[in-house]
Amino acid sequence: MTRSEQLFEEAAQYIPGGVNNPLRSFAGMGQPLRFIRRADESRVYDVDGHVYIDFVCSGGAALLGHNPPLVKKAVLEAVQNGLNYEACAEAELKLAKLIVQLVPSVQMVRMVSSVTEAVLSAVCAARSATGRKRLIRFAGCRHGGFDTAEGDPSGVSLLCGGGQDVLEAQYNDLSSVERLLEENKGQVAAVIIEPLAAHMGVIEPEPEFLQGLRRLCGQSGTILIFDETVTGFRLALGGAQEYYGVKPDMTIFGEILGAGLPAGALGGSRAIMEQLAPVGPVYQADACNGNPVAMAAGFAQLSSVLNQPLLYEKLAREGEALRAGLRELFPECTVGGVGSISSLLFTPGPVKHDRDAKRGDQGQFARYFSHMLQNGIFMMPSQFEPVFLSGAHTERDVEMFLEASAEFLA
Repeated sequence: MTRSEQLFEEAAQYIPGGVNNPLRSFAGMGQPLRFIRRADESRVYDVDGHVYIDFVCSGGAALLGHNPPLVKKAVLEAVQNGLNYEACAEAELKLAKLIVQLVPSVQMVRMVSSVTEAVLSAVCAARSATGRKRLIRFAGCRHGGFDTAEGDPSGVSLLCGGGQDVLEAQYNDLSSVERLLEENKGQVAAVIIEPLAAHMGVIEPEPEFLQGLRRLCGQSGTILIFDETVTGFRLALGGAQEYYGVKPDMTIFGEILGAGLPAGALGGSRAIMEQLAPVGPVYQADACNGNPVAMAAGFAQLSSVLNQPLLYEKLAREGEALRAGLRELFPECTVGGVGSISSLLFTPGPVKHDRDAKRGDQGQFARYFSHMLQNGIFMMPSQFEPVFLSGAHTERDVEMFLEASAEFLA
């Protein structure tokens, strides 16, 4: 029995399913779960001495790869001054100012400790600003870390009222949004969406879809929330809203703000953000909001990205090489993605929304995942989750991913 197998057997006695995030579970993948000992640049190392090229990248948060020198230095310096103060620190101000500088739709930002908190707080602020209760979300988009009663992986329904107050539209179907707004005229506080759907495979918005959402929200007095947990600072410095040229009213940011450390944030216009206490009626608080170590890490990562003007060009070039190679190898499957974010769905296209994505062959993916892992490729154990590239990945890393994929077919 390997050390990973021993640890998993023990973990299952103390942690539900042996994992602290169900997305990490290898159940049904035909391989034992790997326990990771350390990570560096584009590699992760397990407790049994195996080395993998990492295409998980801390859920996309490791934009520059693992342990980039400037981030590591900033964290070590911050740790010397203490782990958390439950008081204001300059690090959170520096990062807040940088976010406002980089993301044109954001005038103010509130730092939190997770995406789930950011989503909850954003919806509550939208409800307070509009005096309305209902929320429109999109099937297959994920916002936070809790399951709804229907088993859809999104925290919105449970955390933000559930029942008749949460309405579900279809991604890439503007008419479904128009219908819900008309049926609930004057009652919808916000529309929340992943501008680039990234948890049902990676599905791009169709031309004018996001622009149409912006128009409908403006006409109905509804707040448009972009959940940029995956895309924020990854597609571009200004996120998907810069990439697609559409300004939301509010934005959700994820762990990329902490370079992989626990962090999240919500941002938006001054009028909406000042709904939050202590200046407004929406009480939002947590002892780790603006944690100085996470803020130092995030500021170091984003500052480093600012000084690498060719980074996004490099990521886009390598990402397109990966997708082109996969399309050639798997012509009957659907390869999606933009820039450094990609996916391979074992289903024929076109894939426009979650109903299309769910046709994917899970058994075939499980065999593919098992083969890739055995050949040194580390990825999420779900075909619906993205494959990420980082600044530390090389063209050779991409070639090795494609070579392992070709061996799977052979």
